[in-house]
Amino acid sequence: MLLILFGLPFFIVTNCSDPQDGLSGINPVSKPKDWIAMLDELFYDAGIIVEKQSSIQDAIDEAQPGEAIYIEPGTYQEEITINKSGIKLIGLSGDNGEKVLLKSAINVTGDGNAEILNIEYKKSLFNNGGRTSTSSGKKSSGAFKVTRKELANKVAHYTFDLKVGSGQFDVVRIHRVVREHRPYQPVNTRGGVLMLHGASLSFEAVFLNAGSDVINEQTSSAFYLASKNIDVWGMDFAWTLVPVETTDFTFMKDWGAERDAQHVLKAMSVARLIRGLTWQGFGRLNVLGYSYGAVVAYAAAGTETQQKPCLRDIKGVVAVDQVMQYAPADEAFRVAACNGAAQIKTQINNGTYRNNNGQTFVAFGSLAINAPNDPSTLLPPALGLNNYQAALFIGVNPIANPPAPFWHFVGGTFADGKPAGLLYSDPSRWFKLLSSLPPYQPSLTAYEARACLCNEEDVSINDHFDKIAVPILYIGAGGAFGTFGDYTSSITASTDITNHTVTLNGDRKIDFGHGDLFLGNDAATLVWEKLRQWLVGHNNVSS
Repeated sequence: MLLILFGLPFFIVTNCSDPQDGLSGINPVSKPKDWIAMLDELFYDAGIIVEKQSSIQDAIDEAQPGEAIYIEPGTYQEEITINKSGIKLIGLSGDNGEKVLLKSAINVTGDGNAEILNIEYKKSLFNNGGRTSTSSGKKSSGAFKVTRKELANKVAHYTFDLKVGSGQFDVVRIHRVVREHRPYQPVNTRGGVLMLHGASLSFEAVFLNAGSDVINEQTSSAFYLASKNIDVWGMDFAWTLVPVETTDFTFMKDWGAERDAQHVLKAMSVARLIRGLTWQGFGRLNVLGYSYGAVVAYAAAGTETQQKPCLRDIKGVVAVDQVMQYAPADEAFRVAACNGAAQIKTQINNGTYRNNNGQTFVAFGSLAINAPNDPSTLLPPALGLNNYQAALFIGVNPIANPPAPFWHFVGGTFADGKPAGLLYSDPSRWFKLLSSLPPYQPSLTAYEARACLCNEEDVSINDHFDKIAVPILYIGAGGAFGTFGDYTSSITASTDITNHTVTLNGDRKIDFGHGDLFLGNDAATLVWEKLRQWLVGHNNVSS
């Protein structure tokens, strides 16, 4: 599905007790595709959503000039004051015809001005110190196109492209994988999560397709969760969508993890709006970050600690196989991260604003598929590997650089100095995943991730890390970051922490790998089911 949304980010306003997931609030549409028509009719730009039990004034206080505030149908008694320019109050309509009724005074003061759409109010109470206008017509600002792809067993995959800036590549892609009663009508879900991919990956590459031609409960983590009534969302970072033919990368100079975290919060707000319009309630979502995505998830959660609790989007954090900070006993690894950060910073200072790792991975995977027996030209000839073995080599060979003392993508074995095979994943899926990766990633993202580990560099993504108090699930791979991630969750303010590392072999060099978490033949039982249980168990947990 493709949905183009223009404007500022959504901010969903809930009451501070955070309503439970599920069928909370109104049933906003009566026919399966009416939610699409409602978005098309009322979507002015992204903005703030006010639920019945929330405060319109709180939303106005938090809004930026020109921002839209969407209000659930109902009667509101509070007196409100608007002292900002371009504020838009937009009433949502219920399926029973209920509208928004404001019974107390609206004070528009100073330089404030407001546009009021689809709202009933008592004009005798309207203190017009500024300027106002009213309307009930369509105010949508831009193209709106919806398509949908059905996968299997009534599970559908939707995508939504969200404009996040004025630049050519300022677009992120939002995904939804959900089981439905019928097209466009999701089942009542129990637990929702927005999944963030890692470096040089994409949502489809790792969570949806994962190197398989057949998407089912054994090959796709997103499909597995959706088939068990979890509302699965995801986001591709803006750099994921930059085309391979791009040559000028100056626009990437400032594309870092903090920017990605801001985009995640925008995507979560849009996801919550659509969830509310499709009978799932407007409650908060959990955010899952895999590898680099965990850095972004933690950064987003930290950012939200500086907002009013009733304006936050994140319900809980699932960090998958990543480290944000080393334990004191691992000082040597922290120093190595500092060295790595310094190297990348030098590259940025010299004008290199992106890496081409994705293109390199694609070359390994494509050659392994199309010319497996030809000698590899991508690795030193002295290794004596063909293309099939070379693609295995980059998967199973331990990586010496932090985070973690050494780790590998997929667990495998060597014989006579050459990779002999994979232990936990199908090689053909590993090759297909490699061949499907996006070409570029900003250098600043890698620098900020390592600078965070260094804990000496001045980066903002960990400024409020110790204030994160939402529930946390950490999932590690024994042959990758593993239990090194346990320390990260322990230094937050959370009192609800679950750590789960999958280890199938005592030898880290051949244990369950970083990529095995989503490629592994038994990943559904070893990893995804643990995630599902945690999501369901925290379905009604307020944070």
